[in-house]
Amino acid sequence: MSTVYSTRFLNEVAPVGAGAPYTVPDGFRAVVRSISITAGSSGLSVAQLYVGVSICFQANQVPPNGFVQWHGDQVGNAGERINTYLEGGSGFVLVSGFLLTETPA
Repeated sequence: MSTVYSTRFLNEVAPVGAGAPYTVPDGFRAVVRSISITAGSSGLSVAQLYVGVSICFQANQVPPNGFVQWHGDQVGNAGERINTYLEGGSGFVLVSGFLLTETPA
């Protein structure tokens, strides 16, 4: 049986390069459902979100103060990281979804 928790995995002003990661805790599974990225005043040449080692979302040439979103389902297992990578400037990143835990029946 699973218990579901709505979770905000990332809520940060992400720097150029790799942002601070969220690591899925032991005994849990993360489901990323929504990604929102707002570019800073310089815009972004690339905005990426990784779940584990895979790119879950990428936006190119986000204009200054521009906004991009993604909605879907991407699973991250225990120990995997959810993190951003930005080029061209910093941006505000919000990543949310569900955190599932397995409990014995």
